[in-house]
Amino acid sequence: MSSARSNPPRRKRPVTRARKRVSRTIGTVVTAIGVLSTAVTCGVGEVYSGGIQAVDAVLGIFLVVMLLSWAVGAIWASVALIGQGVVRIPRRRRLRAWAKGVGWAWFANGKQIPAQQASAARACQPVRELNSDKRARFSELLTGQYRDRTALAFHFERGSGYLLEVEQIIALRLRNALPPVSIVDRAEDDVFTGQRVRFESATFNHHWRVDAEDPRYASAFTHPRVMELLNHTDDSVTEIHLRGDHLVSHAPTNLTPQLLETHLRVLAEIDDGIPEWVWREYAGTTSARARRT
Repeated sequence: MSSARSNPPRRKRPVTRARKRVSRTIGTVVTAIGVLSTAVTCGVGEVYSGGIQAVDAVLGIFLVVMLLSWAVGAIWASVALIGQGVVRIPRRRRLRAWAKGVGWAWFANGKQIPAQQASAARACQPVRELNSDKRARFSELLTGQYRDRTALAFHFERGSGYLLEVEQIIALRLRNALPPVSIVDRAEDDVFTGQRVRFESATFNHHWRVDAEDPRYASAFTHPRVMELLNHTDDSVTEIHLRGDHLVSHAPTNLTPQLLETHLRVLAEIDDGIPEWVWREYAGTTSARARRT
């Protein structure tokens, strides 16, 4: 007699990331409603001269919805800005003190960031359709050495209003560029139902999604030690991306020195475990398929 084996529970999504996701969803919905109601109200108002009771009633409803969406949007944006300010002040104080203590460089705002570090930050920024046409803003950048590697961390913002994208990025520079790989906590991607690459660890398959151009390359990068590391890592580690010659982690926006060191340790251990044959075969390339053909 056999019994079905239930899946372990999903890793808990950090509260700050869940709140950010809810904020973005509400912002998208409110924006869509506001744009639609404004378009209908203005469009019909230009060609309609009045006198039809039913049309007047519909226009009145759309006008009320438009005004409400504007009011909700203004309130929501104000709350978001206040929330960011509340988080930003203690975060800056903590990180500045930590950087001074370990001998790292600290740049509070984008204008202070040197060109070399700004270029590295651009290479590590999130790759998403959302706000892809908007200019990225970097601040609170720290950089220094971690286990004989160049490391950096920075605050990232892109877009505005309801669709403001806010991330805390931590990265280690690798010895050479490798093709892209993304390892994402599936609690961050509720709509994803499949897994392009399957691994021998059922727990890892349940908790994590791996995206790469070539399954062979993805399997080599995500070897058993990496799976074991991520299965037992801190819940704040939710996204690992290999972008060019940087290994990148997305951290909570209320970043602390302890969380920064946790993410750096995870990135360093992943880097230490990259097989030598992967470096020999793929180093310096941006496409795993192009390397093999």
